[in-house]
Amino acid sequence: MNPYLALTRPENMILTAIAVIAGSFIAAGPEIMDFQIEIAICCVCSMMLVGGGNALNDYNDRETDKENHPERPIPSGSISADTASIYAQALLGSGLLILLFALENKMPFVIALIGILLLTAYENGLKAAGISGNITVGLMSGAVFLFAGMAVNDPGPTLWMFGLAVLATITREIIKDIQDLEGDRDRRTLPASIGIENSMRVAILFLLIAIGLSYTAMDQFEDVASNAYLGGITLANGTMLFGIYNAKQEDYFGGQKNIKQGMGIAMLAFIAAAGLS
Repeated sequence: MNPYLALTRPENMILTAIAVIAGSFIAAGPEIMDFQIEIAICCVCSMMLVGGGNALNDYNDRETDKENHPERPIPSGSISADTASIYAQALLGSGLLILLFALENKMPFVIALIGILLLTAYENGLKAAGISGNITVGLMSGAVFLFAGMAVNDPGPTLWMFGLAVLATITREIIKDIQDLEGDRDRRTLPASIGIENSMRVAILFLLIAIGLSYTAMDQFEDVASNAYLGGITLANGTMLFGIYNAKQEDYFGGQKNIKQGMGIAMLAFIAAAGLS
């Protein structure tokens, strides 16, 4: 893969654009067609911002990635650290400027700016600050749904997805920190502070809160839509719980993958219910 593309983690960029479209539909329903230009701009800019954030993360993790992820572009020598840094800043800056000047509604820009400030705080200290870093990543991941809701001028219906994404992402990030424990010797991550078993307990707690929250969202829907949501969200929750099972078996990569899959299924459940409402 081209190193510039690999730096951005294109699968995350595509998932972000899908999340923007999904969040917009959850918020606006059939009226989404009235916001085609705004949604298109937000999709492109969200991909640029996520890509830039991923590139910045690779730049800041270039030393630990020599052990944890030697295949990444910087430790593998495919691209220099300085070039990666410039590339990250160009993507982040361009994404923000397009949002600022291309949209009449400035709230997507405000949310994106807050996201970049959180990213900066994360990369400059919170990453190594245990659960605070995990929560910060969760907030950044969930913010895409508020961002999408703002694109269609109605963030309210996306608040449920925001909460679920935050909690599930925190769970996944804790599992990722457990996986990277050996290479993170100089960081005060949660597993380094309280151990693997206690960290797993914290991860499970966050996921159980997410599962409980997911069922309270049923009150938004009626009849067929409610049943569709119930079936979809139950499948999503089961998938994420299977991720916890895999992580407990020390298949940390598989556990993270299952939680991501569960988050995707949950998003589809919201889309189906919104379409049937």
